[in-house]
Amino acid sequence: MEEAINKQKQPLRILGGVNIAKTLGDKIIPQVLESPVFQDLVHGDNKFDLIFTEAFMWQEALVILGHLFKAPVVTYCPFGYSQEILRYIGLTNSVAYLPLKDLPYAGQMSTLQRMENALYIYAKMLYDEYWYYPQHDALLARYIPGPLPRITDMLRNISLFFLTGNTALDGAKLYPPHVVELSGVHLKEPTPLDKELKSMMDKAAKGVVYFSFGSVLKASGLRKRTVQAFLSVFKELDQIVLWKADTNYTDSDIPNNVHIRDRFDQINILAHPNCVLFITHGGVSSTMEAIRYAIPIIGVPFFADQDNNIANAQHFGYGLHLSYSNITEESLHWAIQTVLRDPRFKKNISRASRIFTDKPMSSLDTAIYWIEYVIRHNGAHHLKPLAVYIPWYQLFLIDVIVIYSAMFCMVLYIFVKLFSLIFRKLFLAPKLLKEKIN
Repeated sequence: MEEAINKQKQPLRILGGVNIAKTLGDKIIPQVLESPVFQDLVHGDNKFDLIFTEAFMWQEALVILGHLFKAPVVTYCPFGYSQEILRYIGLTNSVAYLPLKDLPYAGQMSTLQRMENALYIYAKMLYDEYWYYPQHDALLARYIPGPLPRITDMLRNISLFFLTGNTALDGAKLYPPHVVELSGVHLKEPTPLDKELKSMMDKAAKGVVYFSFGSVLKASGLRKRTVQAFLSVFKELDQIVLWKADTNYTDSDIPNNVHIRDRFDQINILAHPNCVLFITHGGVSSTMEAIRYAIPIIGVPFFADQDNNIANAQHFGYGLHLSYSNITEESLHWAIQTVLRDPRFKKNISRASRIFTDKPMSSLDTAIYWIEYVIRHNGAHHLKPLAVYIPWYQLFLIDVIVIYSAMFCMVLYIFVKLFSLIFRKLFLAPKLLKEKIN
């Protein structure tokens, strides 16, 4: 865990990793393409009405399935938009207001923040366009008989994008018609808690604080002084604390109000009316669950989109950001007491919850409708804006700016020449003639 956090602190950490997922793709995609399962699939007598895949995060080469089976492709991205997705939905020029998911920005960005955002996004786009995708074009050509279209052309041919998002989660975006936001697809109706936990939460007159860093980050990897800070602050609370951890900290003095398990049913706990605070790493699923059940959050982000999720929570007023490197007894006590005592946090997340759940149909039904729509309309390519197909230099009017700049320079050059000629004729020529006469 410490190594992951330190990497996040390095200068140009985002460009420097351009990127771990891509490196993973370089290793795994060849294994997929040469696997018997894939070879049997593409060389067998198979027909499909639609290909559903997670096409980004190093898996872009697999859009070849749409070409091979002559079927429309629908893709899903569980963390929302990314710089690759913005490029192929026609929103390359949205960097002025959509921060990269790796950056801790929300709301209107400052000039310096927009400069950083533009640098990272365009650097990644150029890397993908002129280095990463051509390499994987060569991989496809090695394992699949051609001629084959370029990966970039196949990505533009994707019929529909499902992106995790909601205005209560990460704000409003100017998505084109072939982009559909889904939120809370994984959410199910709460089920009864086990007897011990139900009794504990029902009797918690001052409420329950739930603490979990998700399934990837292990509590056993926390620094000892950080664990002690949590335990010391929890001991002073009037609330019961439920802590999901893969260790019981047998070498520490566990307060009576702190209950540690290696697994809790998170949704059931957050749905309980006595849950008053969620201390989380800020993963998108956990954040959506907190919004759904209107539980204010304290976010301790570590990597990927977690910084951005917590930045949005703080921007919308239903959460506080607490840096892992800044966790002390004082900072943790301040954060917990601030969220618990200030009614605005509960008010704001209750409002966010109403927005989050106010939909004409469930996310699952929405996804089913649009998948069937794509099939009914043979790919539904009429939903795409022309910006999907326009080269980046045309989308940003670079060619127009260059032409107008050249025209301006030409006119300016002619004007300067004419002015110089007229000046010589009117002022210098009479003076020279007078000198000659004298």
